[in-house]
Amino acid sequence: MSIWFVVVTFHPEKKALGALRKVLDGWPTVVINNSSKNIGFGGGANVGMRYAMERGADWVVILNQDIAMTKEAVKELCERLKGLPAGIAGPFAGTLDPKRWTTIMPANGSRVKPGMTKNVEYISGACMAIHRKVIERVGYFYEPYFMYYEDADLSVRARRHGFPLVHLSVKGITHIEHPVWEKGSRRHEWFLSRNHLLFVLRLAPWQVKLHEIVRLPKTIAEYLQKL
Repeated sequence: MSIWFVVVTFHPEKKALGALRKVLDGWPTVVINNSSKNIGFGGGANVGMRYAMERGADWVVILNQDIAMTKEAVKELCERLKGLPAGIAGPFAGTLDPKRWTTIMPANGSRVKPGMTKNVEYISGACMAIHRKVIERVGYFYEPYFMYYEDADLSVRARRHGFPLVHLSVKGITHIEHPVWEKGSRRHEWFLSRNHLLFVLRLAPWQVKLHEIVRLPKTIAEYLQKL
């Protein structure tokens, strides 16, 4: 079974990226550099996935540049992927707010039990393993998001096609969470707000769509207050 890693970067810390590349040594790895021409997280990940798929990858593991891993964790992750059915898996799993469909990622993962699929509604793109059958049937990341909500979008589409989402608890994988743009900045808040609405319009049930349409003036007011 062929497992490839795709690391999406944007002006990364050289030391952190070097450490990540070192632990991935021996595994097929593609590093996408968005620094000169930023095509977004989804766009960069899609370039890497296509490259890996063309070379026979069975699983493609998407990684943020701010993921820290040990060699033992990489080995365990790959061994566990070999025993899974085609789907999406990863160590960071979240749920969707039932009323608004905002993403909820518990800090300690307490809301989502490892290995459970019924309580998992999306796998974080920070470390997201995608089987080639998912890509072939469901497609790639939706690039217009640019950043944020790509992972939730792909997860929802995969579930609707019958693919499982599996939360894998793997020791030695840490998401340091250094956002490309500072949390609370205008661009950060803009993409979160815009992409949430785009996500709802694309995939949410009609009840959620109706709720967000009625709530839109309040949503805009909340956004303006943060600027």
